[in-house]
Amino acid sequence: MRIRTKIALIYTQLTFFVMLWAFAFVYILMIRNTEEVFYDLLWKRAMITAHYNFEKDEMTESAYQDVVERYNQKLMGESHEIINAHDFYEIDSLKNMIPNENDLQMLLNGKTIEYRMGDRQYLGVYYPDNEGDFLVIVSAHDTQGAESAKNLLKLLTIILIITTIFVYMIGEFYAKKIFSPIVKIIKNVKSITASNLKSDLIEEKGNDELSELSRTFNDMILRLRDAFEMQNSFIRNASHELRNPLTAIIGETEITLNKERTPKEYIETLETIQYEFERLNNMIRDLLSLAQTGYDFSRVDKKQVDLSKVVEKTCYNFKGAEINMDIPEYGKYEITGVESLLVHAFTNVIGNAIKFSKGQPVDIKFSREDNNYKISVTDKGIGIPYRDIKNIFQPFYRAGNTATYKGTGIGLALSYKIVDLHNGKMEVESEEGNGTTFHMFFRIN
Repeated sequence: MRIRTKIALIYTQLTFFVMLWAFAFVYILMIRNTEEVFYDLLWKRAMITAHYNFEKDEMTESAYQDVVERYNQKLMGESHEIINAHDFYEIDSLKNMIPNENDLQMLLNGKTIEYRMGDRQYLGVYYPDNEGDFLVIVSAHDTQGAESAKNLLKLLTIILIITTIFVYMIGEFYAKKIFSPIVKIIKNVKSITASNLKSDLIEEKGNDELSELSRTFNDMILRLRDAFEMQNSFIRNASHELRNPLTAIIGETEITLNKERTPKEYIETLETIQYEFERLNNMIRDLLSLAQTGYDFSRVDKKQVDLSKVVEKTCYNFKGAEINMDIPEYGKYEITGVESLLVHAFTNVIGNAIKFSKGQPVDIKFSREDNNYKISVTDKGIGIPYRDIKNIFQPFYRAGNTATYKGTGIGLALSYKIVDLHNGKMEVESEEGNGTTFHMFFRIN
């Protein structure tokens, strides 16, 4: 069953039960009001009956004739009983007419009683007169009231049925109208494939949930598109970069095996092969590290890490390099993270700074900026050309002036991703020929 049909049915059921309770209330109120009106008529009939039987000698002829005329205008099926209130035998016969003993006692005590037996309504009054005290009991069947109640019940039932059907149709219509944007979104989503990620959903105008849903889908498609493009670019670059050393190794081997060589030539060939193997090994290691950072970082065991200690530990690995560290003495630089990953990130950044500095010192400065720890690594090396700065964090990308330097083009991309996983960010400032500064920001816990 479609959701829009479920919504229409729920709305219809809710309306049905609300109307049912309302109609039941109206019907019961009408029944009670009809009974009260009929009891008023019975009381008037009881008074007219008493006047007809006991007040002739106390009324003028014209007044009595008026009572007679009104007495003769009886209700449908009307009957009455007049009983002496002090006659035991007559009162005893009332027990069949007034089955409730309390009602009988109330009547004998001068109270007016109202009750129903079967389809007839009864009213009893205590009437004192100069001839004695009497009980006047009048009963009749309210045929008109019963017919009105029956007609009202039929009318309310018809209205309830027609209204329920009408409400369901209206609910189905508006549910279909409300869900039409979702149907469009589903249709558009079905048309989107891995090879067709350039298609965006048609965004609904407004600020409602459906508009937000379409915008969210478009954002997701954009992220998927970027991820696929990065993946395709990564595969192309990785294939190319991995193929280069393998081609060099195969080519060097084939040339060497074409004819017999001198020991010196064999040594040179083996050195070339060793160089290419080391290059290939470094590239595979970096690729594995980059792939590992794509795991669910939320499940990795993290702990409090002092960034200054991690950087100091990283610098110990660069023996012989001149590194100047400026760490202000005003507390620790602690964040929640993974120390091994951070060592890898700092190793790549500091290692690049040393490599491109041509033996000049590298400066590392710690500071606080807004709500972040800031680590700046500055070298006085070859710098990065302006046109290359925007791509420097892409995997396998190498600046145009680094051809003579060893590298895989993966280190900075890996460092960038590790810093990002720690809710940080990396920025670069550089001028070709005048050195480079990498800024790493980590949010203070």
